[in-house]
Amino acid sequence: MGKLIFYGATSLDGYLATSDDNLDWLTQLTGIPADAGTATLASMTAAIMGRVTYDYVAQQAPDAPFNPANPQMHNYVLTHQNRPNLPLTTFTDEDVVTLARDLRTQPGDTWIVGGQTILTPLLAAEMVDTLFLQLAPILLGQGKRLFGDLTQPQHFDLIQAHQLGPLAELVYQRRN
Repeated sequence: MGKLIFYGATSLDGYLATSDDNLDWLTQLTGIPADAGTATLASMTAAIMGRVTYDYVAQQAPDAPFNPANPQMHNYVLTHQNRPNLPLTTFTDEDVVTLARDLRTQPGDTWIVGGQTILTPLLAAEMVDTLFLQLAPILLGQGKRLFGDLTQPQHFDLIQAHQLGPLAELVYQRRN
């Protein structure tokens, strides 16, 4: 049974992106080790993300695999737009919790990419096994939040903390 793993960066005040989906505050950081995340991302055989995230990555690196640590990883992009599927990308309007349940039955781990619309419902369903949070040394003040409102507290245990250049990476595992 595969695990659901969030792996991503946020500002110190909990934003994934600016209000206009800009990530320059993160992509322009220097000193991040070239192999940062490689071991974790290599285990990802699938990813669940929203269309805005997918479009941003496709625009920034059109010829690169979404996950260079595992170029054969399959992407599931949640969207209401009708788009043709690609060899490694499925566009779907399936409920994120239903999709994640299906992916958990398959071998390999699933990378949760994105914030409130992707991550929050999975947290509410108590399906996220591990959180890899890279904290960037910036306060954005506003933008798109990583976490949305939850009706119940979610409990995780800190299992690792280390530095990745200017980032602090905190790894949390769901408390059983």
